[in-house]
Amino acid sequence: MREMFSVVTLLLLLAGPAHAAGPQGGAAVPQSGAAKVIFDTDIGDDIDDAYALGFLLRSPEVQVLGVTTAFEDTHLRARLATRFLKAAGRGEVPVYEGPKTAGASHFSQGKWAEGSPDRSYPDAIEFVLKTIRESPGQITLVAVAPLTNVGALIAKDAKTFRMLKRVVLMGGSVERGYGNKNSPDAEWNIVNDVAAAKALFASGVPLYVMPLDSTQILLDAARQAELFGKKTEMAKALEELTAEWSAAGNRKSPLLFDVVAAAYAVKPEVCPTAAMRIEVDDKGFTRRVGGAANANVCLRSKTAEFFDLFLSREF
Repeated sequence: MREMFSVVTLLLLLAGPAHAAGPQGGAAVPQSGAAKVIFDTDIGDDIDDAYALGFLLRSPEVQVLGVTTAFEDTHLRARLATRFLKAAGRGEVPVYEGPKTAGASHFSQGKWAEGSPDRSYPDAIEFVLKTIRESPGQITLVAVAPLTNVGALIAKDAKTFRMLKRVVLMGGSVERGYGNKNSPDAEWNIVNDVAAAKALFASGVPLYVMPLDSTQILLDAARQAELFGKKTEMAKALEELTAEWSAAGNRKSPLLFDVVAAAYAVKPEVCPTAAMRIEVDDKGFTRRVGGAANANVCLRSKTAEFFDLFLSREF
């Protein structure tokens, strides 16, 4: 979900259990048969995670069962997610903390996150496995972070992991790299846990991949203004988070990497996929190779349809 050395933005909005709309009146009530989704995120680095979560929360096509935080300071990420859910009027959606990992912090929205009261969070890995066991074949894991949590899930209980309905992944680079150059890169979410990426592509779980090729969609100034102009608590939170992210040395207009994955979970037509076999090499490159397909990959998204969907949500 990201440019290698800066944080980028997209909108993912998942709908949770039916409840009365809050003061801003934007809460989405899941439709009958709504897809059950868990959102696995490194929210707080790139800004696109927050947009993606917001999008999912306002999409009645999905029911967000929980948010799990991954990579580096997962506790601070959990605090950010909690505050964002409250701003969205969706404080009933639970947040779970994944295993922390070592490394230099890439957190760009720490001040906003620290505005959430500190508390303990339950374990993300136990939550995901328990939820899969309770609803086998029904859970979609939307994974838009380095794959530390995914690797931990497979290592702990690969049999249960294979009971997922599908994984929708923002990750990889097949034909195009960062900046839409005509050669692939070792993409952030893959290269930060190559072993986990290899395990995921070998897991046998239905895998839908939104790589750099299809996710570098710019949220331009005009569309930002349209979104922020809604003046809801969620729109205000997104505006504040975007300003803090931008002030940390990032661009003013985010790229919506993660939102494309979220949008696919809601409406697959925005990013048509093709079956192919992807091999993850030791340097974190995702190579298309011959052989039986192990993934469904979107190399070209439909930008107009994506924005029609994205901007139709009541942020």
